[in-house]
Amino acid sequence: MLRSDSAERPTEPPPPAVSAENRTSVVVASIVALVLLAATAVVLTVQSVRDTDTVRAASGYRGELDGGSMFRQVAFDPEGTWLYAATGTTVEVRHPVTHRRAGAVFEIGSRVLTMVISPDGRRLVTVAEDNSVRVWDTESRQPVGEPLAAEGLTRAIGLAINPDSTLLAVAGDGGTALWNLADRRVVGLLQAANGSHSSVAFSPDGSRVATGDTGGGTVVLWSTDTRQPEGEPLVAHQPGASVNAVAFDRSGTVLADGSGDFVANVWNLTAREHTEFRGHEFQPVHSVILTADGRTMITASLNSMRIWDVQSVAEVGRTYGKDGSDDINDIALSPDGDTLAVIRDHRIEFWSLDGLRNR
Repeated sequence: MLRSDSAERPTEPPPPAVSAENRTSVVVASIVALVLLAATAVVLTVQSVRDTDTVRAASGYRGELDGGSMFRQVAFDPEGTWLYAATGTTVEVRHPVTHRRAGAVFEIGSRVLTMVISPDGRRLVTVAEDNSVRVWDTESRQPVGEPLAAEGLTRAIGLAINPDSTLLAVAGDGGTALWNLADRRVVGLLQAANGSHSSVAFSPDGSRVATGDTGGGTVVLWSTDTRQPEGEPLVAHQPGASVNAVAFDRSGTVLADGSGDFVANVWNLTAREHTEFRGHEFQPVHSVILTADGRTMITASLNSMRIWDVQSVAEVGRTYGKDGSDDINDIALSPDGDTLAVIRDHRIEFWSLDGLRNR
């Protein structure tokens, strides 16, 4: 007969019961441990943010404005004293250093797509999602007359105002319409060879208008007086690519453009020759800025912003977000060329351009 081991093993006493007092101690200890873990995580997160800001400060970072909701467009006034920021259906005016809001907002009534401030600082022009083109008095923050409309222009995309603040150019489907801002009279329509213009800029002396085609990948230079093209189109981008941005330097002899084929160009307009700048992989270039001396170009796509030395065709700096996840919607450079404003979703970051170049 098999022997049963259990019969010979002494019976073990049951485990002692946990008292209510002991249970409470365990719960309290667990809560304390969780609180300590959470506190440690917060401290590490704060330290990480501080470390990131410290690293960014060494690269020219000057802080940021958190608006709580998405910013779409940003622009400095002609003196560089105030920053105009479009968010939702309004445009706010903020101080670029203290970030405080100045006066009432511009109540646009529909989501702002693009805007421009006149060189004399007296007018703000906006294009909204409802396709309205409105002129605003920057002092009263009220619209000047009814929305503008021009025969042949069916949808507005880009805006520019000439240096003496007398002429407004609105690019869009059909071409680019020109308005006399004083009497609100249409003085011309620059016809788009491919049906639409997506960008426009005046030369510093106001004698030329540059337009970027929506579907042709070309830039056309126009005489402001005759409203006729000056020479053949500047062709550098892939056929069908949209030229989303154009910008002159102070001399008016250098032009930058950015396109949907992920490429930016710098043109020598005297020789009508261009240099390509590649680096925005698989993202259309939506903004370009040339510094006044034409030596530096700033380009932005949805996921990156890059600074280029024009002469050496080399990238010499770039900005980066705290976590790298926020989209770049727009950029602006202060009139003195010192401060760069970069919209990252609901934040506007401020950077020293020299700091970014020298890092």
